[in-house]
Amino acid sequence: MSQPDREHARDYIPASEEDFQTMLETVGSKDLADLYRHISPEVKFAGALPLPPAEAHENLLDRLGELADMNPARESYIGDGLPNFRQMPIVAEVSAIRNLTTAYTPYQPERSQGTLLCHWIYQCLMRTLTGFEAVNASLYDRSTALFEAACAAVRLKRKSSVVIVSEAIYPGDREVLETLAADTEVEIRWAPRDLSTGRLDLEALRKLVAEAGETLAGIAFPQINDLGLIEDVDALTDLAHEAGVLAIAMIDPILLGTGGLKPPTAYGQAGADIVVGEAQHLALAPNFGGPGLGLFAVRHNSEVPNHVRATPGRYVGKARDGEGRDCRVAVMSTREQHIRKDKATSNICSNQAFIATLAGAALLERGEEGMAAVTAAARERAREAAAALCALEGVELLYPEAPFYNEVTLKLSRPVQEVLRAGREAGLHLGVDVSYRVAGQTNLLKLSFSDLHAESTNLIACFEHLFGPAKKQAALPAIPESALREGATGLPSFGYEEVLAYYRRLGALNVSPDDSPYPLGSCTMKYNPLVNDEAAALPGFTQAHPQAPTEDVQGCLKLLFEIQEWFKGITGLAGLTTQPLAGAQGELVGLKLFQAYHRDHSQHRRDVILIPRSAHGTNFATAAMAGFTPRPGANPKGGIVLLEAGDDGQIDLAQLDQMIALYGDRIAGVMITNPNTSGIFEVNFKAIADKIHAIGGLVYMDGANMNAIAGWVNLGAMGVDAVHNNLHKTWTIPHGGGGPGDAIVAVSERLLPYLPGHQIVQDGSGSYVPIKAPRSIGSFHRHWGNFGHKIRCYTYLLRLGGEGIQRMSATAVLAARYLFERTRGEYATLPAGTAELPRMHEFILTLKPEDFARVEAAGVAKTSIMSSLGKLFLDFGFHAPTVAWPEMLGIMFEPTESYTKAELDRLADATLAILELVREDPELLKRAPLTTPTSRIDEVAANRDLCVSEQLAELPPLPADRVPLDQITAMSIPELAASLREAASV
Repeated sequence: MSQPDREHARDYIPASEEDFQTMLETVGSKDLADLYRHISPEVKFAGALPLPPAEAHENLLDRLGELADMNPARESYIGDGLPNFRQMPIVAEVSAIRNLTTAYTPYQPERSQGTLLCHWIYQCLMRTLTGFEAVNASLYDRSTALFEAACAAVRLKRKSSVVIVSEAIYPGDREVLETLAADTEVEIRWAPRDLSTGRLDLEALRKLVAEAGETLAGIAFPQINDLGLIEDVDALTDLAHEAGVLAIAMIDPILLGTGGLKPPTAYGQAGADIVVGEAQHLALAPNFGGPGLGLFAVRHNSEVPNHVRATPGRYVGKARDGEGRDCRVAVMSTREQHIRKDKATSNICSNQAFIATLAGAALLERGEEGMAAVTAAARERAREAAAALCALEGVELLYPEAPFYNEVTLKLSRPVQEVLRAGREAGLHLGVDVSYRVAGQTNLLKLSFSDLHAESTNLIACFEHLFGPAKKQAALPAIPESALREGATGLPSFGYEEVLAYYRRLGALNVSPDDSPYPLGSCTMKYNPLVNDEAAALPGFTQAHPQAPTEDVQGCLKLLFEIQEWFKGITGLAGLTTQPLAGAQGELVGLKLFQAYHRDHSQHRRDVILIPRSAHGTNFATAAMAGFTPRPGANPKGGIVLLEAGDDGQIDLAQLDQMIALYGDRIAGVMITNPNTSGIFEVNFKAIADKIHAIGGLVYMDGANMNAIAGWVNLGAMGVDAVHNNLHKTWTIPHGGGGPGDAIVAVSERLLPYLPGHQIVQDGSGSYVPIKAPRSIGSFHRHWGNFGHKIRCYTYLLRLGGEGIQRMSATAVLAARYLFERTRGEYATLPAGTAELPRMHEFILTLKPEDFARVEAAGVAKTSIMSSLGKLFLDFGFHAPTVAWPEMLGIMFEPTESYTKAELDRLADATLAILELVREDPELLKRAPLTTPTSRIDEVAANRDLCVSEQLAELPPLPADRVPLDQITAMSIPELAASLREAASV
């Protein structure tokens, strides 16, 4: 089957008018608006959305280029925890491998070996740099990783709750840490710096340790602090271990190359226990702050075998398939939210997976010598510039005895803001004003250096213009040998061409929504336009630093401003934050907004959150992470209270009334996914909202399924107080093999005063400026969120306009209903008894009782039938639907709007052919898949014999397709079914 041109189709929807008419007739609707006739007009938009008209595809890059040009390029020394190093050529090439960028989280490992091996390579290379055996496949960023490390430390030490953190971490990280820790059982205490040295005050730290006593779980400290000074990590690590607690080290991995700073395994007598850091700059330019790459690692060896099981995030491990092939698989998934719900180690679902892929590729291209050169260049440029600048009158090191590496803090005789303005006039971003970071000090400027600073001629000339010529000899402190790495890192070295060819082969091991429907229910695997990626790659965006003067990032700020305004129109709500990094973090934002609101408006603590049993696992994990846990002594205990579904597959209003009567004004709010995870619209949503509001509670809508209702349903009219939108679902951000995700959270008037981060407003002069809400709950990202993805979202919205948004979501509903009609006769439907209710964008099928009986008689356990059925979709060239969730005995389909009727028919034909095969030969479920690069993977053994990294000496061997994908897609469904019958008989 030839592929349609999705990129240039109207609204990226390739279906023809004939396709639309035929599908509408099949589902019994007269037009797209008729698909929503079961929803009350009271909660629907009455007119057009307040968005600009659709922009022509050929004009998009010009429009985005105008914004990018509003961010003038300047020679930058900002850094401050987000440095800018030279990008390796491999990064752009790997970013163009669509089967890697667009694939979903590797839950179907037999058809996801490309993604799994990318993450494996990252884990192994980060092990080589850090010495830590268990490096997860990434968290959002450094600040989130620090909070997760604190949580892990508390889990690992019984009856503990306190983590002491150095106050000399970056201020953005501190704000995020405090925001995340609020209302939880984790207590953060701050260790002061010694004002005479600029580094942590060890004596003050010892007193804090003594005061915390047995409640102390860990001590967190940076290797390089917020003034650029190298901390005494040996003394800090040993102090933690003497106290019987974990040492949590914050590092910059790019400085750990041969000849650079020593790895955290070499700290003190025994090495650090947990490592966190920011690794974005291993692969990417600043990108106005994101997507980032949160590094998180723990030890995993014979002496420390179990710490890894208390950690957050996803790990890839070694495995074998049923025929003995080496392969990779996600391991320890039972810690994660989609399985453990409120008992998960974290609510994180989407991570920064594709940035980890890029970091791994960049490290392979750099190799041992390249990393050593980068590390050395950063150090040498900083020392050369410091020597030249400190030779000027009025310029000196703030702490002349304290060693520094690639960042240096200067004390100036002139006001820092005056110096920064002079720098801008000379085409320079001179650094960061850090005067407020040291009590009693003024006029402090910090500069950061990397391999991009081949020479500092312009920098020195600017300073000489301000301070005069050199008049003194500067003495710089030496870096102690004890702070530096001994020996080589042992990174492997490969050529650019070899690495690129390898990653292209990795891509061929995945499937992509570019090629055919990718029917994962509740995941919205739609087409991701190429032009969005081109827009995000414009240098005016990628090179913008989030701490640059607002005058020099007006293009970035205007884009955020317009996204804010457009999403107000899309949601019908009063305001929003663009800061959340994923849908799960959006949920956390919402619940913390609820808590802040109730602190101001309730006389007592509201400790109950109502959640439907069928909700996404992140809802439960998020509620627990926000502090909604059973309260000892309370009767009833509270925390998360489950709402059940009625016979119509929607929330049971009678049971809801019972819960309201039982918990009353202890209820903080309710979290509802709408449409729900069965694909049914909750028609009583407004009535539920009214009941919750009547007792002073608030209403959170999980917007993961917004692709069904965007542009049609007014969330404000439904009574929503907060909603997240997954930009990597509805708003066409590529999933990247598990991330980066992205989100916005829109809120009602009630919650406007509490919004996190900054909102962008336009002042009287027409400039865009950030403002903080008066009672802001803090920040969830050190800067502006995953800005690169905001560009992709903006480009998509610009292309669709208001009318296109309605057409997009309605087509998604039409596609799902059409596929449902094509398949539901032979299959049964779930929830039971709801077959005649209108489905929205997704639906759940199951086997009929006689089919279950036939398969069970063949020796397949009933609980594993759906996951085995999913494997057969891989043999027909599709990714599997979502299996065994939210119904254990169901498979959930979400076809999206991105496919023609012919493509949907092929998926429907495959779904029916699979059922026919199973009826003929139930034993087939034990053997599938039969065509993928690996056969069924032994996940039990991979989890039992856990191996999450190894020293890489060569690129891991790749499995080969037993039947090439292009051969599968060239065959008809009957031909494929016949070939599978033949393969099964061998």
